[in-house]
Amino acid sequence: MKFRSKQFVDFWLGGFLLILLFLPVHGLGLLLRRDHSLSRRRGCAVVKMVGAGSLFQAMPSLQAIRGTFPGGGFFLVGTKAVTGFAEGNEWFDACWTIDESSLIRFVASNLRAIFNIARQCDHVIDLEVHSRLSVIFTLLTTVRNRIGFVDEAVFWRRGFYTHMNFFNAQGAVYGYYDTLVAWFGMDRVPVSRFNAAYSARVSATPLPLALDLPSRYVIVAPACSDFGKERQLRPDEWRQVLSSADLNGAGVVLLGGPGDRPLCQAIVAELGFGSDLSGQLSLAQSAAVLARAERFFGIDSLLVHLARALKVPATSFWGPTDPATRLRPGAAPDVVYYSKLLCSPCIHVHETPPCHGARICIPAALGGGPTALESAYSPPSRSWAIGPNDRGYRLVEVSYD
Repeated sequence: MKFRSKQFVDFWLGGFLLILLFLPVHGLGLLLRRDHSLSRRRGCAVVKMVGAGSLFQAMPSLQAIRGTFPGGGFFLVGTKAVTGFAEGNEWFDACWTIDESSLIRFVASNLRAIFNIARQCDHVIDLEVHSRLSVIFTLLTTVRNRIGFVDEAVFWRRGFYTHMNFFNAQGAVYGYYDTLVAWFGMDRVPVSRFNAAYSARVSATPLPLALDLPSRYVIVAPACSDFGKERQLRPDEWRQVLSSADLNGAGVVLLGGPGDRPLCQAIVAELGFGSDLSGQLSLAQSAAVLARAERFFGIDSLLVHLARALKVPATSFWGPTDPATRLRPGAAPDVVYYSKLLCSPCIHVHETPPCHGARICIPAALGGGPTALESAYSPPSRSWAIGPNDRGYRLVEVSYD
């Protein structure tokens, strides 16, 4: 099923189910009068169905939260693209994958995950901001505490979560993830410590013996997930970018998944040079290749976040998304290409981009030239939050030292 079709099902089927469940959920809440204290620590499941890049942005706070639960009590639920990335880094005690290969397997894997959560957890953190079916999923687990995000566009979520943090799609996304730790008695997120641990793991990742890399190279990561293909540059645009970059004799290596091969091969053909490794490496191996690069060139995707965490100087290209809402402060120098048109950002804000794929923002960004990303300071994260017996601001210090 194509991503747009999944969005259609999520919107209409999810909306219908939420209407059906609204009164029963509230009726049971009044009848059972459950204790929603967050002091219980039996187990916690994190729901992130799509977007490994978003999961990586949330990992500093999620790892801090993991430390408040007993060993063996921190889990992830997501599709294979998300759980496969997490499993390679051992961030969770177990990952439960939602199988989308057929309807029967999809239903069976959802039921299995729901059963596992109901049996082992008393907390669920839903990182999906706009999905309606993810709300249904958390409800069916029947766990005591359901934590999620709300904004004015999805105000109806307030009727189904027990603990909520305000979310603004045009704000700094990582900041909202950081404020989750406040529900678990913490007021500090050590981002630098997380990045250092991730870098150490990447450095220890062995590469295939047959892998033939140039002695000096830059990385090009041209692809993204099925959501928001408008983010991608065309092969001729990549030729424009790389011809104006001073590579100083360094080779060009392209990274991506198996589905990114046609685009990567088209870019190599357009350039007339380059090594295409798309689909040949695991995500852990791709990160290890990336860590050895002199520079990184990419778009809004998982690999730009990995490059920045690994302190590889990054040049990234934006349009349908705003770099200020996605990029954490980093230690390595960053350059972004972004032109804030009246319609930008559109992804994560509208169901359908107003240009319907014309993505005029990309040529505008390339024509406008590069801008240095301010990365020296990040203010403390503040977020409005509401629980059964508590509402107000949450203030969390984010440490980059």
